[in-house]
Amino acid sequence: MFKKVKSKILLFNQRIKNKCVLFGAGGHCKVVLDSAICSHVVIDLIVDDNPSIQELFGVKIVSSTSVCWQKIEKFLFLVSIGNNYFRKLKYEQLLVKKGIPLTIIHPSATISKLSTIGKGTIVCAGAVINPGAIIGDNCIVNTSASVDHDCYLGNHLHLCPGVNLSGGVMVGNGTMIGTGAVVLPGIRVGSECKVGAGSVVNKDLPDGVTAYGVPARVQKSNLIITQD
Repeated sequence: MFKKVKSKILLFNQRIKNKCVLFGAGGHCKVVLDSAICSHVVIDLIVDDNPSIQELFGVKIVSSTSVCWQKIEKFLFLVSIGNNYFRKLKYEQLLVKKGIPLTIIHPSATISKLSTIGKGTIVCAGAVINPGAIIGDNCIVNTSASVDHDCYLGNHLHLCPGVNLSGGVMVGNGTMIGTGAVVLPGIRVGSECKVGAGSVVNKDLPDGVTAYGVPARVQKSNLIITQD
C-alpha cells in the first residue's frame, strides 16, 4: 500500500524561463493561483477541459482542445483540480506530454527543512509540515492543514482545510481527509479512502472505505471509477 517517495522539492523563488501552466480553472485553481502569486511564481496560462471564464486574476484561460502540446518544448505544470481521481488522471497525462511537475508552497506555510515534499504538490496558506514528514507527488495540503512529525503521505491525496495529522500517521495514495478531521498518532489510513469532515480517526482504516464520525467508523466501501 505504501511506497517510499523519492523526490526533491523544486524551489521556484527565482526567475523561471519555462512556461508555467495550471490545469483546471475551478474553485481550487483560485487557491493555487493565489499561492503562486504570493510565492512570486509567474503562471503563464490556465488550461481547462470546459472553461466557463476567459481569465482568472489576469491569467488567460484556454480550452485543452486548443493547446498544441507538441509545440511546447518544455513546460512546468501543476494540476489545480481538487478531485483526486481527475487530478491524478491529468497529472499522468501531462507527464506523458513531457511536462515538469511544479511544486508551489504559500509563503505563510511553515515547512520544516527536515521534511520532504513531492513533485507537483501544493501547500496552501497556513499549513504546517513538521520534521520527518514525507509528502508524495501531486498532493494538496490545503489551508491550515497540519502534518506532524514522521508522517508519511502517499501520492495524489488531499488534506482538506484544517486537517490535523498527529505524529507518525500514514495515509495511502488517493485518499481524501475532510475539513477539520483529526487523525490520532500512529494511525494508518489506507489508499483511496474518504474521511468525513470533523471526524476523529482513532483506528486504522483499510483501503477503499468511507469513514466518518467521532470516533470515525467505516460506513461503506468506495466504488472504483472506471472508464471504457
